[in-house]
Amino acid sequence: MNPNFKEREAGRRVLVFRSANVHQTGRALQRIKGRFPDARVTLLLPAHHLEYFSENPLIDTLRIYDTSKDRVWRTVLQLIKELRGQRFDLLVILSSPSLKVAHLYSIILFSLFIRAEQRILFDGEDHETDVIFIHKVKAVFDSAVFIIGSAFARLGTRFLLMIYERFKREGRRESRNNEKYGVKKQHRIGVLIPVLPDVSHTFVYREILGMKKNGADFVPIVLEEGDSSTLHPEAKELLDIAIPVPRISLGLYILYYLHFLTASPLRLARLIHFYLSHCQGDGFSFLRVEHFQNVYHPMRSLALARLLKRLNISHIHAHGSTYPATRAMASALLLDITFSFSTFVDFDYETDFRMLPEKIKQAEFVVATTEYCVSRILATTSPEFRPKIHTIYLSIDPAYATTRNPRGRPPVPLVLGIGRLVEKKGFEYLLNAVALLMKRGLSFRCMLIGDGPEGARLEALAEHLNLDGIVEFAGALSNDRVREYLAPPNLLVAPSVYASDGERDGIPTVLVEAMACGVPVVSTRVSGIPELISNEENGLLVPERDGVALADAIGRLLTDAQLRDRVIEEGRKTVYSRFDIHRSSRKLWSLIEAAGRRP
Repeated sequence: MNPNFKEREAGRRVLVFRSANVHQTGRALQRIKGRFPDARVTLLLPAHHLEYFSENPLIDTLRIYDTSKDRVWRTVLQLIKELRGQRFDLLVILSSPSLKVAHLYSIILFSLFIRAEQRILFDGEDHETDVIFIHKVKAVFDSAVFIIGSAFARLGTRFLLMIYERFKREGRRESRNNEKYGVKKQHRIGVLIPVLPDVSHTFVYREILGMKKNGADFVPIVLEEGDSSTLHPEAKELLDIAIPVPRISLGLYILYYLHFLTASPLRLARLIHFYLSHCQGDGFSFLRVEHFQNVYHPMRSLALARLLKRLNISHIHAHGSTYPATRAMASALLLDITFSFSTFVDFDYETDFRMLPEKIKQAEFVVATTEYCVSRILATTSPEFRPKIHTIYLSIDPAYATTRNPRGRPPVPLVLGIGRLVEKKGFEYLLNAVALLMKRGLSFRCMLIGDGPEGARLEALAEHLNLDGIVEFAGALSNDRVREYLAPPNLLVAPSVYASDGERDGIPTVLVEAMACGVPVVSTRVSGIPELISNEENGLLVPERDGVALADAIGRLLTDAQLRDRVIEEGRKTVYSRFDIHRSSRKLWSLIEAAGRRP
């Protein structure tokens, strides 16, 4: 922390503006409390991040706010009124090392209304900067640009929609100049990466790198900045070649909007009109500040569209059917280009602007990662979309099984649970199974690798089940570190469940990794997992949420050498024959390239 903020008497008052990255916020809180143990920390937190910090012992006061509704100014004024009655010794604004962060200038301007001895920009690591005069000037200027620009944008939009409605009533088609729009002069493809880096998107990174290594020519584009505290090798490799979409301020956003309003008015009108029924008929939805931080709102596509235009992209493929496909579709409408997307299990989640039928109809093609996903998509949309949907399994490089830093053979087998500590992973049933197996006298240890909002609850459950010394919570590890544990005599358990909020796994990539490495696996009959694991052949399957059945299956693999050898051999065959990244990435690229050539 800044040496100018001197350690004085206990009870220093610190106000922290949270970051969009929950991991960054957590690290910043640890550093603040580590340096000033007696500081009283107040965290300003949006309602949708409450689950991550509701029981955080580093926070003395949580101030929850919600700017997602149509009352953002009322919320801001209420916060200012409440906080102005207090005085803080330190006001911390979490940001990236640079100031190119969406909404940062607005936060700086907001902070000026709060009494504080010192204000700093802090990235949660080792970089911090005092909020100086030039930051304040830029914040005021950016807000002024947004307010003035919004007035012109509203007038222009109102007039534009009137003209567009008249076009539609008269049945006239939008004229196109073939020189510009009808024929694709360039053949340049962009591939959208949802977030980078991130511990949960390794399967996406592998697919993109697989296409690159097989000679595909495209531009990888990153939509959202992720957390770099745990950096997988695949993420590191992509960071060197990917182009991030700029994280623009409100002032720059309104300038982008005005650019499209004047340079491409009919296409902007078509975009607004396309979303009218999903915005309660609000023609100004793209101008409302309360939507600016909503990652699912199509207004976030304007920064992407500007980048695609600068890069002369003629086709875009998005990994993800939620906000990546939304931004791809909106950008395609705005630039009059084609798009496609891959979907995992995210298509089934209820999010803003989900619009799955519209996305499939507009897309050149759709990729699903399991046959189960295909059946679910058709059941929730229409069977007429079947010809557009292709199944490509998430795969790995066969060389993954041969690259390992040996740790030495453990004295007893490790029962591994690897993944984010969230409900859909079902790790509580693994802990229950471990407790049952300990009562049966089996010799083994258990390790959970990963982190997440369920971490504290799972650790409390392990303590309640008297599993101290048996279960280790290793936290999040990079892929190369995880690979060290994927070796005999260990075994992997993926007790996936259908979560209460509808979330579920597709085919957990770690199952494919373990099978390739000769590690026997136990999982559940959830989603697409039976498309990878044939019970009693290349692994064992049990019903979800059944700790007894899970314990029985783990016990069999620990004690039955013949069964273990058989599933190991068949597991390797399955991965090498059906889950080879070189074949799957070539198939995906052939679809993308063909779509990119169609005008």
